[in-house]
Amino acid sequence: MREAVGRGKTVEEAIASALAELKIEREQADITIQELPSKGLLGILPGKDAVVLVREQFDPVLYLSDWFDEFLNKMHVNARSSVEMGPDGVEVRISGHNLGALIGRRGQTLDSLQYLATLVLNKKTADFVPVFVDVGDYREKRRQAVEKTALAGADKVIRTGRKSILPPMTPAQRRLVHMALSDKDVVTYSIGEEPRRKVVIDVKRD
Repeated sequence: MREAVGRGKTVEEAIASALAELKIEREQADITIQELPSKGLLGILPGKDAVVLVREQFDPVLYLSDWFDEFLNKMHVNARSSVEMGPDGVEVRISGHNLGALIGRRGQTLDSLQYLATLVLNKKTADFVPVFVDVGDYREKRRQAVEKTALAGADKVIRTGRKSILPPMTPAQRRLVHMALSDKDVVTYSIGEEPRRKVVIDVKRD
């Protein structure tokens, strides 16, 4: 949560100073008066400014909901977003028709959209908040397909005793393969350069 200390001749001046520093409106703020202003005593003791602590009231779910609504509208995409706080961060699911433009080749546009949403949100937060974006259940379907390919490859390696090289995958997809086969009687490692980097499944040797 972002916060700022404001000072001024009056409480209102102190609040305005802190709001300006945070660049937020008053309705977005939680305000605590720490010191009331006081006048000097007979010109001997100096007066004191008002001091307030202003904390930004920020809801990442509401903020991203509004951001994605505006984004989809500007993109002229007939879709809607569902945003909720998950156990590991903010989860965004986009559903609708003709979503290919938001997914891109091998999910590259989707990855870029997730990265952009993460940047946009974390410019507003004091602590890092992960953002996970899925479009048309692409990531879930892709996860199932990758795991199916990995398991089939592992079965072939165990059956034939010969290594198997999977098609090129993104870093996230390769991680899925490694995880899916971590308890199987095979070893996995990656070869090649991006974007053609591949996972090799080989026999586990003593």
